[in-house]
Amino acid sequence: MTRLEFLKSTLASLGFGAIGGGRLFAAPAGWTPPKNANLVFGVVSDTHLRTGPDGKYNTKYWSDKWLVAAFRCFRDNNVDAVLHLGDMAHVGQVEEMQFHRNAWEKVFPKDLAPDGRKVERLFVAGNHDLDGSNYGIGELVKKIYPDETERKKHLLCTDIAGNWERIWGEPYTEAWHRVVKGYHFFGRHYAGKDFNSCEAKTLALVKEIDAKYSLAKDKKPFFHFSHIRAHAAFNKAMAPYRNAVGFFGHWHASASNWSVIRMFSSHPTIQCPSCAPMGSNSLSPDTCKWTKVPIEKCSHDVLGRNRQGYIVRVYDDMVVFARHEFGKGGKIGADWIMPLGKYEPHPFTRDELKKAIGTPQFREGASVSLSPSESALNISIPRADGNPKSRVFLYCVKATAGKAPPLRKAVFATGCNMGEGREPNDGVTTLEIPVAELPKGEGPVKVSVTPCSSLGTMGKAIMASATLRGQSPEGGTQAVSSVSKEAGA
Repeated sequence: MTRLEFLKSTLASLGFGAIGGGRLFAAPAGWTPPKNANLVFGVVSDTHLRTGPDGKYNTKYWSDKWLVAAFRCFRDNNVDAVLHLGDMAHVGQVEEMQFHRNAWEKVFPKDLAPDGRKVERLFVAGNHDLDGSNYGIGELVKKIYPDETERKKHLLCTDIAGNWERIWGEPYTEAWHRVVKGYHFFGRHYAGKDFNSCEAKTLALVKEIDAKYSLAKDKKPFFHFSHIRAHAAFNKAMAPYRNAVGFFGHWHASASNWSVIRMFSSHPTIQCPSCAPMGSNSLSPDTCKWTKVPIEKCSHDVLGRNRQGYIVRVYDDMVVFARHEFGKGGKIGADWIMPLGKYEPHPFTRDELKKAIGTPQFREGASVSLSPSESALNISIPRADGNPKSRVFLYCVKATAGKAPPLRKAVFATGCNMGEGREPNDGVTTLEIPVAELPKGEGPVKVSVTPCSSLGTMGKAIMASATLRGQSPEGGTQAVSSVSKEAGA
């Protein structure tokens, strides 16, 4: 039995869903990858540290707390390298990038792990690093340094090559190549309007290394990354390299949404979330794609803030992507597992991912609670954790009454952006619907709630009904009745 065959049988016995003939694995709850990885690296992006209005480090609002937490998480997982995908300096100040060097030294002094191993820094600059002072937020720099000559001394863009080499101790080259434990990495800095030239340089490097090491024929993966995703010409030229894996930042989208895995070419390119002090949750979309209705707004405290990144483990036959949350800790959900080899279609195409994510489900006997009042119908939805292999992302809610047109709503699941097991209120999601919005048909209002994954796969609905004030002779306001598990909202 080969190692891959062993993995298939073992993972199946552990409860893997949708193995798809060996094409795709999605790790079940409690599964941890083997420890003997050939390569382990961390990925973080968009940390956006900035000074206070006095030009100095501001621990109250712009602390490096979450960046240091990410580095410590990487250190504790024995990484061989760390990728930073740019936007370190929020408004392009030299001091802001220096804060990152200081944070790095807190965790990896002199680029060393606690056991003395060297940890490679694979960092690239983003648009805020080079252009941040030109944005509206750049007014901060003008206020700190009203004298233009003095201001230029504090802007990275004045001498990005010199500042980068002084802070990071390495030359600044728009496109570069590095080898870590036998695996190839291609990085490219943000180049603004000159992106075509910069991406062309990256392609030239790839082809040069390909000619020497036969990258396209190698089963081993290689990696390319930048702050902003690659453009059409680059992606087209990369078509022969099905064993490539790309990373980019910039979008700030949460890794709790599996849509951050994109197939721009013949290989996946994965967007890395933000790990910034402000930490918006960036769940997107604003409208549920599957029900075509707006998603109800919830606070960051309910949904969690976006302070996330990846730990990537590379084996002979698979790559494992673990999604970590660096605020309150924990893993965001099941690891993404990409088998290596010639698969058709590619395991990370959208349809294959849908097979892997499965369907979130409510537990047996779960019920939705309705609490009517004179002004609103309050809905309390238990956490849909009945399928530990598929984490719920949002709920599709449908309210009906008699023959009146139904009302449809969507709401993000409480804590869906947080580490599993760290959801507030035990993961119970609440939704308030004003009475004026409810269907005006005869009889009780019936509500069905369907759990939904970030890729739109849906589990079975749970249902309940309530008699609103004025709908019964007694004028009752609760009377929650039948709970069923009819599928579909």
